[in-house]
Amino acid sequence: MRIPGEWRESDDGVARPAVRAHVAGSGAILASEYFLIDTGADRSTFSVALLDSLQLPSSPPPAGLSLVGIGGAGAYVYAAFTDPDATDMSILGRDVLDHFDVIISRPRNEVLLLSQNHQYRVVSL
Repeated sequence: MRIPGEWRESDDGVARPAVRAHVAGSGAILASEYFLIDTGADRSTFSVALLDSLQLPSSPPPAGLSLVGIGGAGAYVYAAFTDPDATDMSILGRDVLDHFDVIISRPRNEVLLLSQNHQYRVVSL
């Protein structure tokens, strides 16, 4: 499996590695969004915008639990932020990325997730 990504410019004007994913929601809803590739994130999370578009039923997490990142702790349901200021992109974390070889090259402008019958090799030029 070969999943190509790209360097996408975020709301703050900075380009970051991302892949487009299609996510099934309530009923026949299918939403498409770019996910930031975050090799330091323990788990994947939905942005508020994606959560809203999926129209999934939600309930708050148990008391005392939150998603924590560089920006601090944030309230969530499922694995989705509920604060629109927390992030403008959904996040693809290690819970998913651990199933792939992840190639992120800014100089070559490449973002690739590889698994199964795809592989890579590093050679000296």
